[in-house]
Amino acid sequence: MVQPMVTPRFIPSCSDAVLRGLGEIAADYQCRVQTHCSESDWEHQFVIDRFGRTDTVMLREFGLLQRNTILAHSNYISAQDMELIKDVGAGIAHCPLSNIYFSHSVFPLRKALDKGLRVGLGTDISGGPSPSLFENCRYAISSSRMLEDGVDPSRGSSDRGSSNSRINFKEAFWLATAGGAEALDIPVGRFEKGYKFDALLIDPHVLGTNIPRSALGAPAEDLFQAIVYNCARVNIRDVWVDGISRHSQQII
Repeated sequence: MVQPMVTPRFIPSCSDAVLRGLGEIAADYQCRVQTHCSESDWEHQFVIDRFGRTDTVMLREFGLLQRNTILAHSNYISAQDMELIKDVGAGIAHCPLSNIYFSHSVFPLRKALDKGLRVGLGTDISGGPSPSLFENCRYAISSSRMLEDGVDPSRGSSDRGSSNSRINFKEAFWLATAGGAEALDIPVGRFEKGYKFDALLIDPHVLGTNIPRSALGAPAEDLFQAIVYNCARVNIRDVWVDGISRHSQQII
């Protein structure tokens, strides 16, 4: 479960020699790479001013953009950056709660998914008030709607947002499970043959639940939606990792 990773925080914090050396380590040992990419307008512009090219292009130049690379955030990547990431096969960790908490822009998730990029949900190591992936599911949905409809009231509705940007609850849950697994190239996130059994048992009846009782007798899809929107730690009764029970709590 624990693997070494080459982790330059981001390009602005590293010299050319350090970046080049880390790229060589990643190549020599076939290590995974994780780094921030175009998270903020400051970071994105800093790299352009320093090299005349974007984060994505320079990570490729230094040998740090490869199939087993995970790019955190990527809020300011261009269409050309997306094509490069897709060609290489790298993954993106979308961290919506962190981006909202630190007031960075909204990652163009819908565009990335439509281009076929491998995207999963991340927490930015709890960069925000909660490490919960359920919370990040909810913020991924909310931020996609904010991007689509816009948030600046001084602009007219026709030019306030970015059309066709929103995702739904099923897509958010996929990002937190199968999407993240695909980005990491690991066999989890699906109940299929050949995949490890990683699962949660959710109890919607527990005392103090936010899952509405009206959803309990509803069709399965409606109950699933209620769980994605309302599940909290109190609802998680059992946790399995690779088929082994790792956590169990008695529900009152």
